[in-house]
Amino acid sequence: MKKHILISAGTGIILAISGTFFLYGRYHEEAKYHGQREDEEAVRMEAAVEAFGEGDGTGDSRTEDQKYCVFVCGEVREEGICYLSKDARIFEAVEAAGGFSEEADTTYWNLAEKVYDGQRIYVPKVGEEIPEHLASDNMYDASGRLDLNAATAEALVKLPGIGQKKAEDIISYRKTVGRFQTTEELMNISGIKESLYQSIRDKICVR
Repeated sequence: MKKHILISAGTGIILAISGTFFLYGRYHEEAKYHGQREDEEAVRMEAAVEAFGEGDGTGDSRTEDQKYCVFVCGEVREEGICYLSKDARIFEAVEAAGGFSEEADTTYWNLAEKVYDGQRIYVPKVGEEIPEHLASDNMYDASGRLDLNAATAEALVKLPGIGQKKAEDIISYRKTVGRFQTTEELMNISGIKESLYQSIRDKICVR
């Protein structure tokens, strides 16, 4: 009887020890597993941060958000949307569209002018009369100033002191003398004195 009790007690002790080792081993494996998961997650997060910071310039939305979106159309080889750096010039937009076509009026735009976000750059044919809806797109710069070289009579008469007659004279000057090189040239037109020029100089530009 005594021997039986000792055997039972010994068996209980062995089972208790075995259970303890089993639970410890399982806890150790789970801790190791969770540690590996945390390490893997940290690596993925670090890689994501690096990718966001560097960008790959291949049209990723994060990269595009840091650029200007411009639509180039008309007499270019490949019409379409292009993404350009915020300090890009018109000539770079044309290059992104494959360059001018053979019939393009390459002097219509000031190629050194900066682009702006959402701009439509329409390149006309030589001698083409620009459709009104396209001309209006090209009439204003990014600051909202009216371009004397693209303005219609309807747009010019909205300037203070510029009536229908002066608007027509401005367009006639542009056709006979050529494109305005400076806004000061406006004073070469009869009836436009320095006082009038000074009152509208901040509302106009040449491109």
